Amino acid sequence: MDPNKIKNASEGIAPMGITALNETILTNQPESRYECPVCLNWLRDPVITTCGHKFCKSCITSWLQNSGHCPIDNINLSMKVDIFPDNYTKREIQEQRMSCPFATKGCAVKVTPLDLDSHIASCEFNQPEASSQPQVQVPCTFSALGCKETFETQEEMNGHLHSDVQTHMSLLMNAYSKLQIDNDISNASMDAKEQEAMLLWEPSKDGAASTSPPVNNTSALIRALYERVVVLEQRNRELDIVIANISKQMSAFAVAKMKQNNDLILRYCMGNYIWKIDNFKARLDAMQKDHFKMLYSPGFYTSPNGYRFCVRLNISPQNPQCFALHVHLMKTEYDDCLEWPFNGRISFAMINQYNPELTQRDTMMSNSTLIAFRKPSTEICVRGFGYTEYAVVNDVARNGFVKDDTLIVRVHIKCV
Repeated sequence: MDPNKIKNASEGIAPMGITALNETILTNQPESRYECPVCLNWLRDPVITTCGHKFCKSCITSWLQNSGHCPIDNINLSMKVDIFPDNYTKREIQEQRMSCPFATKGCAVKVTPLDLDSHIASCEFNQPEASSQPQVQVPCTFSALGCKETFETQEEMNGHLHSDVQTHMSLLMNAYSKLQIDNDISNASMDAKEQEAMLLWEPSKDGAASTSPPVNNTSALIRALYERVVVLEQRNRELDIVIANISKQMSAFAVAKMKQNNDLILRYCMGNYIWKIDNFKARLDAMQKDHFKMLYSPGFYTSPNGYRFCVRLNISPQNPQCFALHVHLMKTEYDDCLEWPFNGRISFAMINQYNPELTQRDTMMSNSTLIAFRKPSTEICVRGFGYTEYAVVNDVARNGFVKDDTLIVRVHIKCV
């Protein structure tokens, strides 16, 4: 594992956004050298910083207005002296040509990557298929994932969803396993109202109904469904916390345990937390068999009455060869007294237990515009913040990071 490898920090529920199923669109994703680390799309008006990183001009301008630091390595940057136009990369992108996704329908146009979206919007072959149904039919919410059932009324469709949950979850898992990840933060940040409108779609009261829910993007539908899966996972985590607390209260050693917990809270003050993941091999095998399985650390505080965080480790759906590592804000009784959104610096260190000099260290800054740093509305915030590709699984297992079947991750969170 290269300890100096640059990784992208991103908001998300690990994974973040998902691309459409259309194979042509998947092939039009940019190479890493033409990809902006902020918007994760083709570089538009590319610029390069004095620390050697490339961004869209608008993306880095907006970022620096909020933080003043490079989003990759946290080096201080000034728009006036540290940012330069990257005309060479701009020419390389403009020289590329991509086929229209409707080439199979007869469109022979090839355009630059930056002009592809505008061409698709005006392409003469971008027309909906003519419906052969004599009357409007309500499709299943999971139609984009392969369910072919249609119904005459919304009530019939709702009954179908309640009676066939297992089949629909299988469709979701199968579809998700075939997708590549699109880490476009802006597209992935759907609010709860948008998701509810999409998943609980109903015809209009005057009897006229569209033939599909009010979302024309397959990736948006799968994002919403996947987020619900993660919410259920976190609810299970919350139940585990409740059960653990009840067990402690019933224990004959409750007083001693409470004292021990108080000592632990003091030990984790200032946000410096050591997470020891025991029985690591068995946990890793379980995660590799089920990519939706996630490991959560206990909660820890930035100060005795401060912010509370936990850490999540799982296999990256974007790249099953890598781990994803994120932090999540957790609810506390002091939240009404704290300032929101959270503003601070987050540092990860995966400890090399045989050679400390090879310990992998990474630091990133919070972003006040992201959902991940707003006041939590549930026990664990739905959104996390961190790395979707933090470390290569095989490198962690064989390069000294695991000792006595234990992996150690140190997290330091400092308020600004």
